[in-house]
Amino acid sequence: MTEARAVFDPHRTNDFAEMLTMVNTDKVWAEPARLTARAFAAKGAPAYIYLFSYVSPSMRERMRFGAAHASEIPYVFNNLRGRNGAALATTDQQVAKMMNTYWANFAKTGDPNGPGLPKWPRYHPSKDELLEFQPDGSAVGNTDPKKRDWM
Repeated sequence: MTEARAVFDPHRTNDFAEMLTMVNTDKVWAEPARLTARAFAAKGAPAYIYLFSYVSPSMRERMRFGAAHASEIPYVFNNLRGRNGAALATTDQQVAKMMNTYWANFAKTGDPNGPGLPKWPRYHPSKDELLEFQPDGSAVGNTDPKKRDWM
C-alpha cells in the first residue's frame, strides 16, 4: 500500500475515485500497451505509444479525472459529434484533425509523423517515449509521464 500511495497519491490529496481511476488506467491499458510496444521493438518493428489526456470542454465536468477509455476514437476518425447537443469546441476539431492525420500517415507509411505535426517518437524501451495529446489539445513527444512515476 505504501508503494502504491507513493505513486498514485504522494501528497495524500487524491480522493479514492481518482486513485482508482489511475490504477485501473495503468493496469488495464497503459502497461499492456508498453508490453506490446516492447515486444514489437524487440523484433525491430516500429512501435508508437500515445497518451490521450485531452477532454473536450463539454465533458470536463463529467470526466474530472481525465479522458475516459476509448474517448479518443471519434478524434482518431475525425468523426466528432457534440454530446447531448453540445457545440464542438474549436480545440475539439483541431485535435481530431491532428489525430486523424497521424493515423492516416501511419496507415499509409508505417510512420505517423508528417509535415506540420509535432514529432511522435518511435518507441524504444530505454527511452519510454510517447506522444501525449495534452489537456490543452496540443501534442508533445516526451518521456512517458506515467512511467516515470514507477521508476
